[in-house]
Amino acid sequence: MNRSIPLKASVRALVVACVLGLAPSTGCGSGAAGPVGSGTVSAEDRGPRLELGLRLSDGRWLELGDLRGTPVLLYVFATFDMVSQAALEPLRPFVQQHPDLVVVGVASEPRAMQLVEAWAFALDPPFVVGADPYGNIENGQTVLGRIEKVPTYILYDQAGYEIERVIGYQGEAALDTMVSPVTR
Repeated sequence: MNRSIPLKASVRALVVACVLGLAPSTGCGSGAAGPVGSGTVSAEDRGPRLELGLRLSDGRWLELGDLRGTPVLLYVFATFDMVSQAALEPLRPFVQQHPDLVVVGVASEPRAMQLVEAWAFALDPPFVVGADPYGNIENGQTVLGRIEKVPTYILYDQAGYEIERVIGYQGEAALDTMVSPVTR
């Protein structure tokens, strides 16, 4: 009697359960074909200024508050998410066409610091990529608030205030429209 088949099946089931359990916890955008949600932030609801430190994929440290004076687009993603990876296609020409805008990739998933260097090396994004080494982003404990789904795009004005947040895959035209208030 061969007992290895049920054992292999149970191990496979455990692996599938773990993978499926990980995806919802980080809010994958899988299946999102367009904006799942978006909204412009009013002056009354501006909230705190962008103050967040990231360890970049090359080991340097970046304080996002130091970027004041320049509009910033945060591209919040998960390294394992296929929609996040596909979003790099429209981001490549978009970044080149907007030299007046700083684009920063922010990995938001458990143990993001361990994965971001390999992700950046493999996919060579046209912007710097980093993660919070303390895990506060994926826990919703930063000025970004809770990141429910990835990819998420968060636009900050020159003063460091959030002015728009869009969730889901965005094409180049949608990104152009999103940043038009700060790049005119």
